[in-house]
Amino acid sequence: MHTPRRPAPGRRRRVLATLLLALGAGLAGWSHPGWLPAPAPAPHPAGPVPPAARALPPAAPTPHGAVLPDPGAPLPSAAEVAAAVGPALDGASAGRRSVLVADALTGAPLHEQDPDTALVPASNQKLVTLLSLLTHADPGERLRTAVVAGEEPDTVVLVAGGDTLLRPGRSDPDAVQGRAGMRTLAQETARALVARGAGAPRTVRWDAGLFPGPALNEAWAAGDVAAGQIGPVAPMAFWSHRVPAGDVASPARPGDAAADVAAVFAAELRAALAAEGVAAPPFRLAPGPAPRGAAELAAVESATLAEQAELMIQDSDNHLAEVLSRIAARAAGHPGSITGGREAAAEALAARGIDPAGLVLSDASGMSLDNRIPARALERVVRAMAVDGTGALAPGARALPVAGGSGTLADRFDDEAETAARGLARAKTGTLNTVVSLSGHVSTRDGRLLTFSVVLNEVADPAAARDAADRAVAALARL
Repeated sequence: MHTPRRPAPGRRRRVLATLLLALGAGLAGWSHPGWLPAPAPAPHPAGPVPPAARALPPAAPTPHGAVLPDPGAPLPSAAEVAAAVGPALDGASAGRRSVLVADALTGAPLHEQDPDTALVPASNQKLVTLLSLLTHADPGERLRTAVVAGEEPDTVVLVAGGDTLLRPGRSDPDAVQGRAGMRTLAQETARALVARGAGAPRTVRWDAGLFPGPALNEAWAAGDVAAGQIGPVAPMAFWSHRVPAGDVASPARPGDAAADVAAVFAAELRAALAAEGVAAPPFRLAPGPAPRGAAELAAVESATLAEQAELMIQDSDNHLAEVLSRIAARAAGHPGSITGGREAAAEALAARGIDPAGLVLSDASGMSLDNRIPARALERVVRAMAVDGTGALAPGARALPVAGGSGTLADRFDDEAETAARGLARAKTGTLNTVVSLSGHVSTRDGRLLTFSVVLNEVADPAAARDAADRAVAALARL
């Protein structure tokens, strides 16, 4: 699992433009970076290097002589693929492995190493979460954080809507993290109260009931929780479950993310009321459900689910993966809980013809060592997104990091034996102490699109195993 980058407010500039190419009758919506014009480099701001949420990573290099993926391009033989992948993976020093390379257009397997052996997938689990979200929810949906009138007089209720990318200050309409801000919500609430002729409230409640059940998955290691790799999941939070430092994020994780948002909102509301000429004493803060049918005073909306999913995949954001799993569960008609997320994920797999029997979907982020998924299932998930004819899964194909260009692959594929895949592959990474995984798609030199999944367990040297997986993908790009 990759250590999450420090999140902060940011404009979500598109790292790379996307290209949708029809791949024969009934096939559309595939996006590949290698043949796209490189965007102009972003100016480097003064001060610290901005985090991924604001920075524009290096453009994916365009390989010399690259051609567009072509259904008529020659398909490498199984022997050629085995000769390319086998030696590359020999250096992985993994006690167990599950590997599959297939033709994306036909699904024909080209190379297999125990492809049906269910192993710990690490962050490749997020591919299942991504599939679940795109199967059950509208990728254009935005999550609303609202303020409603309370049941008691002089009470307002801040209602969590699932947005955990909130910012303390003003809303930023061009951002993914920080699209919705508490200062903006407080100001709109103050104006609404004044327009209604209401005085300052005495009590601010917050309703965090959107996600029922345990906030913490019992399968997560205590050390990972203590280190901030994962933690309690709330239906509203700043900066993907980070403690704000002013209007930016700190490295610290909150003890009660929803309560922290409510406290910031209350302070901003008091200031906003004062600006409207309404004196307000310090509010009483307390949790509590919003009354049914309560009048909405104001609301702010998140970035789209597709944008949030891309952030989750690009940065391998564990907390955001758990949140989006619960959003998918609610869209599928289940409770927004750990169990609901598992049920929604299993249904999404089955809907794409992937039998969930024998798989263990312990969590949504891949932090649990109880997860078990074989390479065949992960390859099928990637292939479903790469060649989906409906376009519903196109955001998933676009979300995958580009080899040598973006997200968790920005610093990968940098050795001489790996560079052939730069700009030609998209893939989801995964790393735990003894686990390395890489699942995605790559185009051969002749333009044939291949899908692949490499899951390595009992790894003695994760860095060497990552290099081995990268060399295997680069070998496919040279075919």
